[in-house]
Parts: sequence; C-alpha cells; structure tokens
Amino acid sequence: MSSVVLDTNVVVSLLDRKDVHHQRAVDLIQRLENEQKDFVLMDCVLVEIYSVIARRSREKGYDLSRAFSYVREIESTYPVIPAYKERVSLHAEVLSLIIDSSGKLSYHDALIALVMKRRGIKEIATFDRDFEDLNWLHVVS
Repeated sequence: MSSVVLDTNVVVSLLDRKDVHHQRAVDLIQRLENEQKDFVLMDCVLVEIYSVIARRSREKGYDLSRAFSYVREIESTYPVIPAYKERVSLHAEVLSLIIDSSGKLSYHDALIALVMKRRGIKEIATFDRDFEDLNWLHVVS
C-alpha cells in the first residue's frame, strides 16, 4: 500500500458539512480508501486544522469541543509525522523552495513537501494547487 498525506483543506472540508468542498472531500476520502491508501498526517497540518476549526466555530457557531473531538479522533486514527522536528534541518531548503515557487508555496506547504520528499511519500490529498509544480509529488484531489 502507498501512503498519502492529508492536507488541511481536505480534513477541514470533511469535518465541516457546510463547507463548499464537503462532498468533494467525502468522495476523495472514499476513493482513496477504495484504492487502499494509507492516510498520513503531519503535526504542522494538525496545527492548521485545529486553528481553522477554532476560527470556524467562532464564525459559524459550531460546538468547538465537539469539533475538536472529531479532529482528535482523526489524529488518533492515522500516523502523524513530526514535520516540525525536521524544520531546523530543512529550513534553508524550505526557504529555497518558497523562492523557487515565487512565493506560491507557504512555509508550511514547503515544509510538508520537503518532509514528504525526505520520507519517500509521493502523494498528497489536497484541494490546493500549490503543490502541482513539484515533480516529486502527485496531487490527489
């Protein structure tokens, strides 16, 4: 089986039934499960997920405690790669990748991409187009 990293927008869209991409996220996860992909998270993605969910709960009146329990369930279900531990050793490469992308990639996205490269993970489930120009990654959406 091959691994696929779940990006923030896929997980948030999956959890938020009112999200414009909710059904797309449900369909994507179902398709990847049918393809017997192993889902992987990164700690930096989890930080973003918790932040987005907290903001949406404030803006849309969601029950934050309940929303966090769903995230915690996902967090306990799939392996979490400690990307932040690799940040220091990858910092210069992250900055170079951001420059090479003309700022298209954020720091987090560049870190995610480089950690994936380092670990031989070739697929990322995302609705962002930021990763599409990287020849060592395949965007699944």
